[in-house]
Amino acid sequence: MPAGGAAGTAAWKWREDQDNVGPFETQDIAWVQELAGQPGMKEMLVPGQMLRKHPVGQLLTEDDHLFETMRRSDQVKEFRCFYNTQTRKFYSVVMLGKDVCGYPSTVHGGLTAAIVDETFGGLYTALLTTGNLGATLPGLTARLELDYKKKISAGTVLLVTTELETIEPRKVWMKATVTDGGKHTFVQGRALFVAPNIGKQFAGLFKWKNAMAKQLQPAAAASL
Repeated sequence: MPAGGAAGTAAWKWREDQDNVGPFETQDIAWVQELAGQPGMKEMLVPGQMLRKHPVGQLLTEDDHLFETMRRSDQVKEFRCFYNTQTRKFYSVVMLGKDVCGYPSTVHGGLTAAIVDETFGGLYTALLTTGNLGATLPGLTARLELDYKKKISAGTVLLVTTELETIEPRKVWMKATVTDGGKHTFVQGRALFVAPNIGKQFAGLFKWKNAMAKQLQPAAAASL
């Protein structure tokens, strides 16, 4: 695991099961405790880690995730994820660190969009890994719509709540709300995730593998 600050390392420690890793700075916040204690709630791996555990997803992912890089630079201190198996809602609790502002003392809107998109990815992956999407591949963001309601002051701990709208063949629509865990709503949004065509995806994978094998053949023959 990459080195990092104590708080960030604890929050982003690679988990092989669903046991909590701590201590978290956010665990003493009342609304975080209330969220974690809801019936049906499970603390999850972050989306990139969940995808690496999927039998197909692990073939399509690399160790180059945006938020893992931001964790190492202490721009993201904690990124905790929760999934409620009863309501099928996915949540992110995000504590940001330094150097994340656009307008002075205000979290950059592009970073906010990335956090929302990441949480949408968490919901999609949770639905995928629990069999709610049937036999399909990990999806990609095809459309992201955001309405910014209020600025987010630096140092705010964010709660991103995502839930399912509709499921169509290869398409999933979701909606999201970003708050401070209380009465202040910062962002509302929707996203469309689309799964690649399974046949085309595997055809492309096999084509790539065959091309790589042909490139390696001359080198192998030369070594004989």
